[in-house]
Amino acid sequence: MSKKKILIVEDEIIIAKDIQKCVEDLGYTATGAVPTAREAFLKIEERRPDLVLMDIMLQDGIDGIEAATQIREKYDIPVIYLTAYADEKMIERAKITEPFGYLLKPFEDKELHINIEMAIYKHKLEKCVRESQQWLSTTINSIGDGVIATELTGRVIFINAAAQIMTGWDSGNAIGRAANDVFNVVLGDKGEKFDIEKLSHDTVTTLDNPVLTGLHGRQYHISGCTAAIRDDLGICYGIVIAFHDITERIKAEEAFNAQREKFISVLIHDLKTPLLAIKGYTRRYLAGKAPTEEAKNEILHIIENAAADLLQIIEKTSMSLKEKASLETFNPVDVDFLSIISLVVRNFLPVIDARGLSLRINGVNSVDYQAEEALILKADPNQLKSVVENILSNAAKYARTSIKVEVSGDSSTILFSVCDDGPGIGPQYHDKIFDVYFQVPGSIKGTGLGLYSVKKAVNDHYGEITLRSAAGTGACFEIKLPRVPK
Repeated sequence: MSKKKILIVEDEIIIAKDIQKCVEDLGYTATGAVPTAREAFLKIEERRPDLVLMDIMLQDGIDGIEAATQIREKYDIPVIYLTAYADEKMIERAKITEPFGYLLKPFEDKELHINIEMAIYKHKLEKCVRESQQWLSTTINSIGDGVIATELTGRVIFINAAAQIMTGWDSGNAIGRAANDVFNVVLGDKGEKFDIEKLSHDTVTTLDNPVLTGLHGRQYHISGCTAAIRDDLGICYGIVIAFHDITERIKAEEAFNAQREKFISVLIHDLKTPLLAIKGYTRRYLAGKAPTEEAKNEILHIIENAAADLLQIIEKTSMSLKEKASLETFNPVDVDFLSIISLVVRNFLPVIDARGLSLRINGVNSVDYQAEEALILKADPNQLKSVVENILSNAAKYARTSIKVEVSGDSSTILFSVCDDGPGIGPQYHDKIFDVYFQVPGSIKGTGLGLYSVKKAVNDHYGEITLRSAAGTGACFEIKLPRVPK
C-alpha cells in the first residue's frame, strides 16, 4: 500500500521542519513544507498530496483559512488546521470551511497521527457518499418519471428533471417551497385540490389520472403514487411522489373512441345499402311485380349481387377488426420473414391470376421463387403477416400489369418493398395516406384501416415505412425493420 502524501504549509521554518520530521516518522510521505498559500497551490499542482496540514496564520496576504477554502473547492483535498491560538472568532471562521481537523500547537505525535488518519478516512467516506448521491441523482434525473421528495413539514427537498419540466419549477426555486405549491394537482371532476400534507404515512396513495397544472400554465394528466420515506428503524422523515405524464395516452384513448364511433357509423352505412336493395327487390318479387320469367330472374340476380356485396363488406370488416385487435398487443418472437412472404403470396395468387398480373420476388416469378436462406428477426408474427397482406392487397388492387417485391437483409436490418405500376398517389396525399380512415380520392372503396394498421405495426417494431409515388407512375412502399426491436 503506497504511503499517504502530506503537504505542510507553515511559515515558521523551524516548526515546519519539526512537523515534516514528525510526519515522516509516522510513516507518511512529506511532499514538502512551504511557507505561503501561493507556494502551496503550486506544490499541490505538482505533487497532488492526499492531505494538507495548514497553518492558519500565514503572512503573505492569503491566510490559511482562505487557502483551505480554495484547496477544498478546486482540488478536493482534506485540510487540517494548525494554530497556536484558540480564538473563538477564528474557530467560527474556520468551521465554515468544514476542515477535517483542528490542532493546537504544540501537539503530540500521537495526536497528529490520529487527526491525519481520521481526516483521510472521513474524506474517503465523504467522497463515497458524494459519488453515491451523484449516481442516485443522475439516475433519478435520467428517468422519464417525475420525482419529488419532501420533508415531514411538506417542504420540497428534491425535484428531478422530469418533475421540473412538468411542474415548471426549477430546482433552485422549488427546494424549500411548500410541496403543495410545486405539485399543483386537482383530483376528479369536482376540482378537489390534492393536499400532500394530509397524506397518510402508513399507506401508498395512488394517483390515477388527476390533472397537474404547471407554473407555466400547461396541464398534464398524470399517473403515479406517493409513499413514505423511512430510515432503517422505520421512522418516517418525508414523502416521495413519483408520477408520469399520461396525457398522450388519454388523448389516444379519446381519439380511439371517436374513431370507433366513426367506424361503426361507416359500417352501418355500408351495410344499409345492400340490405335495402335486398329488402326492396324481395318485396317487389313477393308483390308479383315481376310478371315474366325474365323480370323474375333479373330481380334474383340483383338480390344475389346485393348479398355478395353484403358478404364482402362483412368479410372486409371482420378482417379489419381482427387486424386492429391483433395490433393492440406486441408479442415478438423469432420469425422467418421470407416464410411470412411466401404464405401471403400463396394466398394472393388467385387474385393475381384473376387480374392477369405478374408478381416477381427479387426478380424471380413468384411461382418459381425459392428463398436461399431464412431472414430471421424478432417480430410479432400476426402484425408482420398483416403488414405484408395489406401492402400486397393494395398493390393487387391498383397494379395494371405487374407487382415487384424486393426483400433483403444484413446483420441488423431487413428491407422490404412492394412496387406496382398502377395510377400512383399524388404527393399531396403522402402525409395523409397512413391516417386512419383516409382514402385517396378516386381510390377503390375500402375500410381505410389497411395502411393505418401497417404504419402502427411498423412503429411497434421500431421500423420505418416510406412511400415513393407520383400520379401516373405507380406506388412503391418501402419498409425497414430492425432484426431486434428495442
